[in-house]
Amino acid sequence: MNKDDLEKIINKNNESEIVEFKTNLDDVNQICKYISALGNSAIIASCPYAYLIWGIEDMTKKIIGTTFNPYTHKARIDPKNTRKKVNNNVPFITYIEQYIDPKINLDWTDVEVQGKRIVCLSIDVSKVIQPIMYKKETYVRSGTSVKRLSDFPEKERRLWKSFDSSKFELEFAKTNLTFDRVKEILDLDFYNNFVDIGNEKELIKSLMQNNIIVHVGSGNTYNITNLGAYTFAKDMSYFPELSIRTPRITKYDGNKKIDNAIFDRKGNMGVIIAFDNMIKNIMRFVPSKEDYSDGMRKDIPQFPVIAIRELLANALVHQDFTIKGMRPMVEIFTNRLVINNPGVPLIDTLRFLDHPPISRNTELANLLEKFNIVELRGTGIDKVVNSLEEAGLPPLEIARKGIDTTEVTLRPKKTFDKLSITEINEKIYWNACLNYVNEERISNATIRKIFSLNKNQSGKISKAIARAMDAKLIKPYDIDAGRKRMTYIPFWGQSVQANSKFDSRLNKN
Repeated sequence: MNKDDLEKIINKNNESEIVEFKTNLDDVNQICKYISALGNSAIIASCPYAYLIWGIEDMTKKIIGTTFNPYTHKARIDPKNTRKKVNNNVPFITYIEQYIDPKINLDWTDVEVQGKRIVCLSIDVSKVIQPIMYKKETYVRSGTSVKRLSDFPEKERRLWKSFDSSKFELEFAKTNLTFDRVKEILDLDFYNNFVDIGNEKELIKSLMQNNIIVHVGSGNTYNITNLGAYTFAKDMSYFPELSIRTPRITKYDGNKKIDNAIFDRKGNMGVIIAFDNMIKNIMRFVPSKEDYSDGMRKDIPQFPVIAIRELLANALVHQDFTIKGMRPMVEIFTNRLVINNPGVPLIDTLRFLDHPPISRNTELANLLEKFNIVELRGTGIDKVVNSLEEAGLPPLEIARKGIDTTEVTLRPKKTFDKLSITEINEKIYWNACLNYVNEERISNATIRKIFSLNKNQSGKISKAIARAMDAKLIKPYDIDAGRKRMTYIPFWGQSVQANSKFDSRLNKN
């Protein structure tokens, strides 16, 4: 790995289940646990590499340099027999190679970045076919913590599932079909209308390049992948294993699941060809209000279409196909709209807006991007947060439910006095995130605006800011600024006093 590649990794990633930043950690026991945990988490996330990087502050990503040197450092080994002396002369890398099982490719990089020495360990798991262990114990990441895999049975199941012969997306849904039969099963007219290919030979080539079909042998025989069936099937009942994974939309006549469902429909076509229709089915049950501000009547939906579109697309892309018996769900209640998908978040839910996207299903994500359903550059949540703010709605609620579900909730408009303290805190936090990634900061005045309050109500906002700070969601950008000039950033942002006692205290909490 060269300097440019390393800088890209640092700039594009925050600490996550597959990335860890350290300053001068030299405890070989801890480092080996990190290798096991990061590597296994990368396998679960279908990522070929995980990274342990020295010389970077974990919260701010400030480059501070390191004194750690894996080539000269010695591993301290305490003997099992207490009569023997402690061995401090075992080469560090030799120790790791001895106790990490299986023998995996560990690539050490030592470069200078911004005049500071940085060390990066790239953990290559692309060819690993069993869990990575240290001294016969298997570790995994839970958020940014290192835990024993045995304490997380669902992660353990998903890890072993990752060692199946091929990824779910590229497994075959139907095999040994003529291309005429493929055309009967998949909606290739829809596909071709979008890609605009003139002849069948080029169409077949395009389908193969996008992993929708695979050519078998030398004749006119093809296999349809799960990816192809899940996205372009004319009738999902022809693929029973996939039909149970299509989105389900339910509208309840009340606020509870036990209330009567006045609409309940499961997807019966590929998700790409059905996506726009799914959005229409959702929006027809979202309440609207009449608006005459431009002199003409407009029906303004309670929830922005762009928010619904982005959240549904995210649910499709980030679902965990290894979890059986679950599908993406959209549930519309009188007082809220809930979207959930099988699979827990791969990154901290509070970092959804600034963290580069990590997808479980890279082939599906790439295909949905080509058909303008998702954006891989990670602006989906930005659009959701921004659209909710413009509509004056409560903040986006993202929660992990149980061990296998991610749930997102939208709620209708409320006045400031009707919002809970948690809702106010989170609305301030998401606004701080949205501004920070655009190199802006929030203040009492800007926060008043998102809550539709006037200058005379600045006292309410001052109290709200204090509560958000107590909740460790935001912090001052410059603690030395005067009260009237005080601005704020997310807790993970870099303040003026990045190395001050104040800032360090916030980062530790």
